[in-house]
Amino acid sequence: MKRLFSICISFLLIYIGCIYAQPHISTQAHQSAITTLTVPDSSGAFYSAGKDGFLTKWTPIYGQGEHYQLTDLEIRMVAVHPNGTDVAVYETDGYTLHRISVWNWKTQTRKYAKRFNTTITYLNYTAKGSYLVVGTASVSGTYFFESSMGRQVKKIKEGTGIISLFITGQTEKSSVTYSPSGLLTYYNMSSGTQKNSFTAESGLSQLTFFNNNLFLAGVKNNSIYITDALTGTVLSRVSAKNPILIPSPADTGLYYIETENRSFLIKQIQNDNNLSVAGPVTIRTFTGPQSNSIVAAVKSDNNIIVGTADGNLFSISIDPLYLTAEAQKITENRYQKIYDAASYGEEFYFLTKDTVYSSSYTTGAVSKVTENANYTNFTVYKDTIIFWSKGTRQSIKQVSPTTNAAKVLFTPRNDIQTLQIYNDTLVYIEGSSTVNIYDMNTGSQTEIYRGTGIQDAVLYNNQMIIAKSAASEPKSPLISVDLTTKETVMLPVSGDVAYSLSYDPAVTNAPVYFINISVEGNSKKTAVGAYYPTRRSMNQILQLADEDTNAFIYLYGTTLYTNMGKTQVRSYNVQSRRESQLNRSASLPLKITRNRTHVVVLNRDGSISWYKQGNGTILADWYLTTGGQWFEF
Repeated sequence: MKRLFSICISFLLIYIGCIYAQPHISTQAHQSAITTLTVPDSSGAFYSAGKDGFLTKWTPIYGQGEHYQLTDLEIRMVAVHPNGTDVAVYETDGYTLHRISVWNWKTQTRKYAKRFNTTITYLNYTAKGSYLVVGTASVSGTYFFESSMGRQVKKIKEGTGIISLFITGQTEKSSVTYSPSGLLTYYNMSSGTQKNSFTAESGLSQLTFFNNNLFLAGVKNNSIYITDALTGTVLSRVSAKNPILIPSPADTGLYYIETENRSFLIKQIQNDNNLSVAGPVTIRTFTGPQSNSIVAAVKSDNNIIVGTADGNLFSISIDPLYLTAEAQKITENRYQKIYDAASYGEEFYFLTKDTVYSSSYTTGAVSKVTENANYTNFTVYKDTIIFWSKGTRQSIKQVSPTTNAAKVLFTPRNDIQTLQIYNDTLVYIEGSSTVNIYDMNTGSQTEIYRGTGIQDAVLYNNQMIIAKSAASEPKSPLISVDLTTKETVMLPVSGDVAYSLSYDPAVTNAPVYFINISVEGNSKKTAVGAYYPTRRSMNQILQLADEDTNAFIYLYGTTLYTNMGKTQVRSYNVQSRRESQLNRSASLPLKITRNRTHVVVLNRDGSISWYKQGNGTILADWYLTTGGQWFEF
């Protein structure tokens, strides 16, 4: 089958302009739940963000989205600068990593980033875009940064405490905050002093102003509270089951969505002479999304845009002349996700949910190799495929594509973390606590090492070299275990944790390459090291002044590849010590594999990027369609 091309895509890329890493233009949904939607601008364009780390700009004139993965973390908040180009996002792992990053959307480049020790509670630009406002769950509360370069400034003299809403007037001379404790506080932004404070309803969520900021709305205990923003007085409390408020500050009334049986109701709380509110009134009943799946909504002219927990977008018209009760789906999943990839001679194997395909860049043809019973990983062994699934206890299965013969090798007792083949020996880690081997000739299993914090292991001659946390005994991030005597030896490697081991078995006395993380106070460092077992020494090759706990190393001949730093794959020649970079795709790199002529990067969204060996320029980005053909960007 020949590759598919799209004239529409070429046209849209011209519309975007010259950028360093082009987003992909399509109607593809997010891979996981949508977390937030931005209020559409005057053209109707808006952004969606998700737990998959993608930010997508949807442009109604084309009906498609510009997809670009900013991070491997969840994006919880998005703020768009009034210039329409700069976008700030809140990235988090939900635990200890809380980061605000600001991006130039036209060039897909990060302008600056700020890390915080606590949860971010609010993110937005001031009315003119002079400052980026960050609310935090700390005593200091609110931080202000000059929007262009990110320099921190002190706009309010006293700490605001925890806030969940901050908004300035159009001149940026005054502002108002809402605290979860129930305080509405007004500030003079020129002097940085407090002007007034009112007691309002506490603990409100989904906060939004409407009616030109005269009224404040929020949700609490299945009720919508409407508050007079000038006095803090509750004007109305409307009962609503799990409502989703629809931000639209310029509207005189407040729209919201409520679930009723298998349908959804769009309702409006109406303005009553700017003094109070009336209603609610049901504007439209609609179906389409799955029950209780709507997680975010915004209003665009006479349409309501909703985002769902499965990553999709829908549009519903509230025009009274529009009678259709079925929500119109904006997103459409046209591509299969590729979960794993490996080289096989002159071709490459690609694993989807139900099939293993073979293909090459030269021909672009797609051939079915064998079926897949919902495995997420595979390893090529001679002319067979060994299936396994990371993080599960799914049985390890070997399949011969030529004979269709299949057999279960064994069923792990704990979740499989890694699995690799060395000649006729499988090396696998279960539950980050045991390193085991499986003999492909005899079918015997042997436990080699038991401990805690195990990250990776490689079979090196008659020893197992294991990467682990230095917090567990023996207190070294790298140890070796003699396969015969089971003697365990600490290796002379410093650092807090090592992972992602790789070496070339064809090279005599080959070094073992690994990633090493060191943390000293607030200083964090990630490095690629080379350990030489014969002389028991170590060299450091590459270094990153940050912590990266999920990078890979892939060694092919004298070329070492790593995505340390997460955004791009770095290529390092271990002989000449020359380093170069592979240009990234719209999605972040997840894994790399190659043969003698081509390099394939598997991206986090399930697409692949092709490179010619020795060249960092992307030849093409390929997505596998649901019909089993390549779609090329």
